[in-house]
Amino acid sequence: MIEKTTYNQKPHAGITLRAVLLALALMPINTYFIITNEVKYIGTLATTMSLIYNVIISLTVLIIVNALIKRFLPRLALHQGELMTIYMMLSLSSAIAGHDVGQTVVPTLSHGFWFATPENEWKALFWRYLPAWLTVNDPLSLLDFYEGQSTPYTQAHLRPWIRPILMWTLLLTVLIWIMICMDAILRRQWVIRERLAYPIVQLPLEMTRSEGSIFKSKMMWLGFAVAGGIDLINGLHVLFPAFPEIPVRKAEIGQFFTEKPWNAIGWTPLYTLPFGLGLGFLMPLEMSFSLWFFFLFWKAERILGRAMGLASFPGFPYEGPQSIGAFFAIACFALYGGRRYFISILKNLWRDQPGEADEPMKYRWAVLGLTGGVIFLLVFSHYGGMTLWMTCLYFFTYYLLAIAVGRIRAEVGPPTNEMFLVNPRLFITDAIGTRRIPPPSLVMMGFYYTFNRGYRAHPMPHTLEAFKVADATQMAHRRLIGVMVLATVAGILTTFWAYLTLAYTSGGDNINVGLGNGAYANMRNWLYNPTETNVPSVLFMAVGFLFTGFLWTIRTRFPLWPFHPAGYAIASSPWTFGWVWFSVFISWAIKATVLKVGGIRLYRKTLPFFLGLLFGEYIVGGGWVLIRVFWGIEVYSFYR
Repeated sequence: MIEKTTYNQKPHAGITLRAVLLALALMPINTYFIITNEVKYIGTLATTMSLIYNVIISLTVLIIVNALIKRFLPRLALHQGELMTIYMMLSLSSAIAGHDVGQTVVPTLSHGFWFATPENEWKALFWRYLPAWLTVNDPLSLLDFYEGQSTPYTQAHLRPWIRPILMWTLLLTVLIWIMICMDAILRRQWVIRERLAYPIVQLPLEMTRSEGSIFKSKMMWLGFAVAGGIDLINGLHVLFPAFPEIPVRKAEIGQFFTEKPWNAIGWTPLYTLPFGLGLGFLMPLEMSFSLWFFFLFWKAERILGRAMGLASFPGFPYEGPQSIGAFFAIACFALYGGRRYFISILKNLWRDQPGEADEPMKYRWAVLGLTGGVIFLLVFSHYGGMTLWMTCLYFFTYYLLAIAVGRIRAEVGPPTNEMFLVNPRLFITDAIGTRRIPPPSLVMMGFYYTFNRGYRAHPMPHTLEAFKVADATQMAHRRLIGVMVLATVAGILTTFWAYLTLAYTSGGDNINVGLGNGAYANMRNWLYNPTETNVPSVLFMAVGFLFTGFLWTIRTRFPLWPFHPAGYAIASSPWTFGWVWFSVFISWAIKATVLKVGGIRLYRKTLPFFLGLLFGEYIVGGGWVLIRVFWGIEVYSFYR
């Protein structure tokens, strides 16, 4: 079903002005949907999923309209490259508006002033360190922001926000610009040389093929009917409780383990989610096996620790430190695997290299762009009060983790990549403690929590996948750079617009402004309770790094080794991945059986069914969410 990409064809433009303008026109609608649903209603969080369902809905509408245009005005119809341009721009902007980026950035600007009380001592602890150009403290504007029944479109309300919005837009744009430069260097190694699978983009690529073969597949529509039927019936059950329900997310076996040490297993759901089945089937077989195996591995670690009395140690089983070590190892070994390629780039940086003309940008410009972005971060952080050594350590850690996230999405394609316990602040505070860090540096690190909260909507994978899509659709790579920068800036600005509109009309106290509390809670904790190096955490970071390195080394030497180190890293998040682990297990079992019984031919016949499961869940399940956003009524949530 999935066609192989050929690289000897001449790329067509793909990225056209009308496609970019259409994406920009759709961006405010998509962003407002995300902000309203995830901040006001907090249900079926689109940006916590690797493949964002509201973008698939928008793409579906475009495909339907485009089919009508193709029938009556064929010359005006959009081709696949244009449709995928819109998809990529909406995906990146949706990630920016996501649950762990934009939705945390905006409320953080004002939260430290509005919620300061004598009890939390925020004013005494860190007000003097808060950069005025990154925050909003105007009483009149904040009063209407939190109480609502107003509008942001007045001079008194907008003036205090303008400078912070511009500063944060500049910061976030440079953050993503550095990722784009890194992608331009990584692209050839990961896309062409290693031919990583990039499972997440397979559905949109199939949907936009000019021949529309996926929509002619009976198997796809069967899968669509199964998933859509489940969501339709369960949605009607929520509206009319007397209507029957299909219990796809009711079973939970952790409650049955009540005796020690088995009760350490904790929450262990057996949910059968159609979109999880679909995405799980798209993964390479050893990847899906590793995900569910290591989910149970982490559970076994908890049980064994309880049996051995280790659970009495604070922090056991140290999932966060082990995961940090695992993600560091994945990034390091991924870079080490392409060392000859990267060394050749550096050795020949100032002269043209073979094949460089087909790259998104010349390697020298990518390195210079990356260097310029890093210098900006150093200067920006310095003016915010962060010391040079802290800035270097923080962003080195941040981008190392970004490479790991991008690699996992490119190679594995998990349904979610939440890393709530994996981020620079936890690594730094555990590794060196907070006592050695000056207070202004701690405050800036607190602000940087805004784009580091959980990594579920990390921009890095979306920029990497854009380059894969460009190869698959024969787009002109160099145009893609400017388009992604444009999508970044537009995505940031529409996020601020949507959030401010919602807050001033509905009232910040009536929506999830609690996401703004994390930065200040961290600041207070760091300043009020200074710490030294957490030795056990550092040791478990080393354990995670070494164990992941062992898995990676064995896998490179023995191709049939079934355990992929990414499974160990991703499955360490018991909450988010816990929702989908059983679905991944089922899809793995089915895929293994299909390949064993009928080989690749039967797999290709079966694949459309699982694409249909994914497509049907997103369209019907996402349709219920649209109803909630438009009419404000309680509806069925197919995920979380």
